[in-house]
Amino acid sequence: MAEIFYTVSPDLHRMARLEGGKVVELDFEIPEKPKSLLGGIFLGRVIEIQKPLQAAFVDIGQAKPGLLPLREGKLSPLKQGDTVLVQVSRTENPLENKGVRLTRLITLALGPLLYTPFAPGLSLSKKLKQREAFKGLFPLRVEEGLIVRYWASSEDSLQEVFLRLRGEWEAIQKQLFGKPPLCLQPAPDLLTRILRGLTSSDTFVIDDRRLAALTEGMGLFSRERAFDERCEEAWESLFSPEVPLPQGGSLYIEETHGLVVMDVNSGGALRNVLSFNRGAIQEALRQVRLRDLGGKIVIDLIAAPKKVGSLLQGLDIPSNLEIWGVSLMGLLELTRRKQRLSLPQRLKLNLN
Repeated sequence: MAEIFYTVSPDLHRMARLEGGKVVELDFEIPEKPKSLLGGIFLGRVIEIQKPLQAAFVDIGQAKPGLLPLREGKLSPLKQGDTVLVQVSRTENPLENKGVRLTRLITLALGPLLYTPFAPGLSLSKKLKQREAFKGLFPLRVEEGLIVRYWASSEDSLQEVFLRLRGEWEAIQKQLFGKPPLCLQPAPDLLTRILRGLTSSDTFVIDDRRLAALTEGMGLFSRERAFDERCEEAWESLFSPEVPLPQGGSLYIEETHGLVVMDVNSGGALRNVLSFNRGAIQEALRQVRLRDLGGKIVIDLIAAPKKVGSLLQGLDIPSNLEIWGVSLMGLLELTRRKQRLSLPQRLKLNLN
């Protein structure tokens, strides 16, 4: 169960997601600025094949062509001039003068379901409870794929969600005879992303009457400001690289061109090295999600052991994060798929 708060001001919309009473995710949108392209589906045209990169440059109607990996699953090879159906998997990076990254492995998300028309078969999250109850629930066709995420409940109307996703995919296919470049399904805005991710156990509060009406009863209108002290405190923390740790000391976060570095400082609060490091890792993982950090991430712990088993025992490791271990220099190494600039970077670009 999550609590989601959406607060509106004339020039800024902000979202905070709380789990267990703690802020774990933040996001924002500026109404008058162009929306993110992340998740948008386009009919593009291959303008160049780059064999050394094993990638193609694809015109999707933007200022810069998108980069499309050539090797994805068992999809057919491409050549210059081909029309290709793609989805934006990573947004443009103005800091590096790069265009968007694309994929042919289209994914449509709604609630706890991911519809994957180019990856057939049913896939269940390893964290999903009552896995057997889901195996015969969906009337999948041979060519269809579906991923059921860990918070799904067999008591929800998931068959209706599945059929809605199938309908969205069929609507996209009907547009494939258009002339590229063509946007077939625009990327969802912040409010739409929230609504598509809601589950029956979530609470969604919004302090704008007009937008609340657009949620068709999924959002609760509040006359009071939706953001409380917890949300505002988490929001303000984004503007500082230093984060206090619950057990004392601090975590210093620095984003470089190639990776994210997190330095753990005990600040004289060290009593037990293992306990302190585990608390620091838990807060670091929270900050990764809160700040939407991605790519290569290293955490400089206090006298880290060579094996990570004891460090990670009992910690909640997100499914989209991979932990590689402790390096010879004592750095805990992990990676997280990077889909866009981090939240602090986006704020700096848009609010300055």
